Amino acid sequence: MGNSGPLAKVRVLDLSQGIAGPHCGLLFAEHGAEVVKIEPLGGDWMRQLGLRIDGQSAYSIYYNRGKKSLALDIAKPAGREIALALARRSDVVIQSARPGVMDKLGLGFAAVQAVAPGIVYVSISGFGTQGPKARHPGTDTVAQAHSGLMSVIRGRDGAPTKIDHPVVDAITGLYAFQSATMALLGRLMGAPAAARHIDVSLAQSAVAIQAPKILEWSARGGPGELLLNPPTGNFRTADGWIAIALIKEEQFPRLCKVLGRPDMPEDARFSSFERRMANLQALRQELDGEFAKRGTQDWARALGAADVLVSPVNSFGDWLADPQTEATGGAPVLPVTSQASAALPTTPGEMPFTAASPRLGEHTRGVLAELGHDGAAIDALIADGVAADVTDI
Repeated sequence: MGNSGPLAKVRVLDLSQGIAGPHCGLLFAEHGAEVVKIEPLGGDWMRQLGLRIDGQSAYSIYYNRGKKSLALDIAKPAGREIALALARRSDVVIQSARPGVMDKLGLGFAAVQAVAPGIVYVSISGFGTQGPKARHPGTDTVAQAHSGLMSVIRGRDGAPTKIDHPVVDAITGLYAFQSATMALLGRLMGAPAAARHIDVSLAQSAVAIQAPKILEWSARGGPGELLLNPPTGNFRTADGWIAIALIKEEQFPRLCKVLGRPDMPEDARFSSFERRMANLQALRQELDGEFAKRGTQDWARALGAADVLVSPVNSFGDWLADPQTEATGGAPVLPVTSQASAALPTTPGEMPFTAASPRLGEHTRGVLAELGHDGAAIDALIADGVAADVTDI
């Protein structure tokens, strides 16, 4: 666990729950850092999110890989002192409580800085630590709505649509990891090792990935086009769905030829991207009728052969079974718990991370022993409800 990789000498204390903070911690572990995750005695709420695999949720398995799990009640004075002792020896602390909560618990930035003067302290929240919404609860769904992301993801009926996966949470974890590692890199490059408080929010992460669309709005004083290069989009086939994309004007005649409609590019309504946008409903009606005549794979082969950008709309099972996934090692089967193995997507640019996910409290005794607690002291902490190990949960 850890001990190799470019961050092998880095120690991280992960106080976060959910997805964004734990994802940041996972990336540290994947790059070699020692990551100790403090969880409530009942566990990170992420452990209850979704289906169970060997008693753990898939989210918990994925985002906690390679960490040490310490079950600890940090609301109790003894638990807080243990957390501060771990912070004292750490390079990075990650927390995702609502602003103000960690301060009340005695584990905020100022308290941690007092025991670890060079700490990189990462706060992850819904809306950030400043402003009128700082203390408002924020989730992935809220961030998608607040940031305008839902406004540009619309079905054909025009209704705003939520991405049914916590993509903003995952992206926020990436931004948090980037900021924290850049702070550490700065020290290696000669910057002073002063404490740094990094403020990363779901709300800002959601808008950061939409910067060109927001730039369009700001420059024009209103919305740009929701659809780029029509008829880019999804179409129902005889047995499923297919997605096509156009980048250049000359791709539209090739598409129409494969569809058996070489007349369409000559139609004044469809003669350019601009004209197709103005007549989008009529264009879609024409294409819907053609795509419905054949199956998805048949269209994919024919359009691909004509150099049209195309893909079947896959399920996860389709993607796992795709020869390209196997050829690139996109999702090797790895041990994910002490009892189960499953396919796991690799982090782009990295080798497969083979560390399993810990059970809640699996490392409680070991971590406490490293801090100098003997067996009797650890037993007393467990008996007093300050800590718990895997045998007590």
